[in-house]
Amino acid sequence: MFFRRDRFNPVDRSQRGFSIPAAIFVLVIVAILGGAMVSVLNQGQLSVAREAISIRALMAAESGAERGLQTVLEVNPAACTGDMSNPPTSFAALISGWNPAPAALAGCTVNVSCGVVAVDANNDGSSENYFTLRSSAACGPVNDQAFRIVQVQATD
Repeated sequence: MFFRRDRFNPVDRSQRGFSIPAAIFVLVIVAILGGAMVSVLNQGQLSVAREAISIRALMAAESGAERGLQTVLEVNPAACTGDMSNPPTSFAALISGWNPAPAALAGCTVNVSCGVVAVDANNDGSSENYFTLRSSAACGPVNDQAFRIVQVQATD
């Protein structure tokens, strides 16, 4: 006597092999989620790196402005030759291609330009010099540089 196998099998034929497609589906979903997570983490790291370069450029520009102020207010006011009395304003180079020494600002290049106008602000017959300094800095790799400009005004 031969018995048919499916008569005694309690599992319905339509449910056979369901676990393999379900497992493959779960693996595909997990792989997609893992890939998305890696992409988000990489974008986050890139964003943090760009923010750090941007902050370095700002600090370098501020350092250049401070160095320029020290030059025109304490060392040599005559070094500022830009004429600010007639529009359009003209700035003259004061510091060109300065590379700050601190390791945190390595790879940054700073340029400082200035202009001066003599004004008798309080009508006492003597003119005061009003300096405007513009410091620009570039930091980071050539293909992904951050640029920042800081402008300050001071009087002697």
